[in-house]
Amino acid sequence: MSVPALLELLDDRERARHDAFVRARDRALYLTAHALARQLVAAQLGIEPSRVRYTQECPHCDRPEPHGKPRVADAALELSWSHSGDRVAVALSLAGPVGVDVEEVAGEGKAAELSAFALSVVERAELERLPAGERTRGFIRYWARKEAVLKATGDGLMVEPALLTVSAPDAPAALLEWRERAEPHLPVRLHDLDAGDGYRAAVAVLGPECRVVRHEAGYGGDGTLRHPRRGAVTSARC
Repeated sequence: MSVPALLELLDDRERARHDAFVRARDRALYLTAHALARQLVAAQLGIEPSRVRYTQECPHCDRPEPHGKPRVADAALELSWSHSGDRVAVALSLAGPVGVDVEEVAGEGKAAELSAFALSVVERAELERLPAGERTRGFIRYWARKEAVLKATGDGLMVEPALLTVSAPDAPAALLEWRERAEPHLPVRLHDLDAGDGYRAAVAVLGPECRVVRHEAGYGGDGTLRHPRRGAVTSARC
């Protein structure tokens, strides 16, 4: 499909947001994520992508304009999307609320700059144990896991990431602790995803155990979605 054809899949609000991006790369990533999400949801629901409708609710405020975690209107299907660098990730779940995050490993100073804000005491200690050359990649692993969890719960960055403790970067993904949580939350099933060299990605599902199925597709510069193609677009479905 061409770029104009993909734009036709979006609603008016999505197209306005797409057009507001200054850089062509940012527009392409946004368009890929939202068009792909609509195509995947539509395939599950048996409708046209342009007929997919979203609702948005924020658990932390009552601002009148739509914002917060997107949900598929009038369906039990849960979704999440993310993009970074030249990667896009879309996750669908019938098992429970889902969150996905993909992050490019870039910026050697990012770990030191953000660790106090993003990491718990335990995580900072684990990061310090890594060789200096591994710390940025370790931090991005932590960040992707935490973002996935906070997207699944709908909290986003309204919750301090440092309140969460996830497993060490070289250990299987798991949420170990959530300090100061006001009320119990559903079990968090956290999984790392392979997003290709130079990237870290994770998906979190709230609820019972589920099997993560990973698919790949490529995004051509002309707007064509090609499937399969390693690493260009990743989706996970539970």
